Amino acid sequence: MNSPDWSTLNPNQLFAQIIHDSQTGIVIFSAERDAQQAFVDFRFSFINPIGAKMIGSTPEALAGRSYLSFFSEAESSGLLALYRQVLESGVPARASEIPYFADGVSGWFDLYVSAYADSLVVSFTDISSLKQTQLESARQATFFDQLLQTSPNGVIAYEAVRDAGGRIRDFNTVFFNAAYERIFNETATRIRARTFRHRFHSDEDSELFTFYVDIVQTGQSFKRERYYPGLGKWLSLSGEKLFDGFLVIISDITTQKKIELAQQQLTLALQAANQDLLRSNENLQQFAYVASHDLQEPLRKVQQFGDLLKMQYAPVLGEGVDYLNRMQQAAGRMSTLIKDLLSFSRITTQPARTPVDLSALVADVVTDLEMRIQETGATLKVGVLPTLTGDRSQLSQLFQNLLSNALKFKREGIAPDIRLEATTVAADALPAEVQPAWPANRYHQFTFSDNGIGFEMKYADRIFEVFQRLHGKQAFAGTGIGLAICRKVVQNHGGAIVVTSQLNSGTTFHIYLPANGEQAGDADRSIQ
Repeated sequence: MNSPDWSTLNPNQLFAQIIHDSQTGIVIFSAERDAQQAFVDFRFSFINPIGAKMIGSTPEALAGRSYLSFFSEAESSGLLALYRQVLESGVPARASEIPYFADGVSGWFDLYVSAYADSLVVSFTDISSLKQTQLESARQATFFDQLLQTSPNGVIAYEAVRDAGGRIRDFNTVFFNAAYERIFNETATRIRARTFRHRFHSDEDSELFTFYVDIVQTGQSFKRERYYPGLGKWLSLSGEKLFDGFLVIISDITTQKKIELAQQQLTLALQAANQDLLRSNENLQQFAYVASHDLQEPLRKVQQFGDLLKMQYAPVLGEGVDYLNRMQQAAGRMSTLIKDLLSFSRITTQPARTPVDLSALVADVVTDLEMRIQETGATLKVGVLPTLTGDRSQLSQLFQNLLSNALKFKREGIAPDIRLEATTVAADALPAEVQPAWPANRYHQFTFSDNGIGFEMKYADRIFEVFQRLHGKQAFAGTGIGLAICRKVVQNHGGAIVVTSQLNSGTTFHIYLPANGEQAGDADRSIQ
């Protein structure tokens, strides 16, 4: 392509073409004066297409138009005063980031104003997009600064200090927030004045510099917990590489660590206490076994010698035989008491945990007490019973004691009518007085009722205590331990037992045991 012969081109045409195609707005304002040559206004003498477009018009529409008729806010914005100053002084002026939001114009502009004869030449650029970007960046910077400054976590950023060979020799602080100052109990001035190695130079901190150099070189993020002896604090630190440095977010977890330490100490103390309790229980069970054996032997001797005395010397003893009978009865009661105490002591607080079919279990209990049921003419109705997880031996003792009591404490001349039923109840539907030993979502509720002699409700709590009896030994035999065993078994299985009764109108026991989703037992059955 041949270059044009510039000598043949018309300079005026070339200038006009340059002005017309320029991407910078160019406008010429002619001064308008009155008869006394006083300044009145400016008029558009010329404006290029891009300039007219920037202010939302066209060159044809603006030609000859009054400046103030188009820019109504020119006086209040200070632009008219600037233009007059340049016109009258002849000194050019530059104005940067001039906002104008009126008359259909909306944006920021950079202006360059110069005088020519009795006119002004104004070149201007629309910098609205750049200004919007700057404002948005400023808003985001302000937001993130406020976010970091109000964060409860400490935040600090470092940049690497390298030697001529590019090796990291230290780190300088480039940013930190108020929480960081509080955590490390240092002023902002002191933090800024010292490098990383200057701040952390103790023996405990010796590995920190190498650690963070490795973070910068590998780009790996990190999370760690560390105790700072100088601060007396546990801190949780997490961070990652940031440009040629690293960012760290720090949380003070001292309180959490103290709680964890206290929990660990409590756990150790509980474990030690449990071991002591296990040893104590083992010693108690061993003692109970030995004591029962050693106590039973003298009682058997008393019984045997009493029988010999009655057999060989009854005629001689006369009324003394009555004393012998009383002595043997007392020895018998003592023997029964020892056996019951031994049974109570053997009910451990940690029962076996195996599936127990309560329908089969109660059937076995009924078989064991079959003779007594027949003697009393009792009627026993057992409903559908579930299978649950527990200790079969203990649960057997629970239902055997309840059934034995119902057969024992019957009304004179009235056959016992005994019923056992089971249902499921939600935890939030339990009666207020029921406080199970273990929390559960649902509970099996067992209702065991009889038509026996009953008792006054003011004794409802007393009947579950060891050795507590509501009736004399002559009326009803027993040691007062049976219901205490029942309560202990129920508690060992995480449940609760309550009783309602009325004198001469029967007694009802309500037993609640945690449900474990096992299948229910067989259908209802009646036993005569």
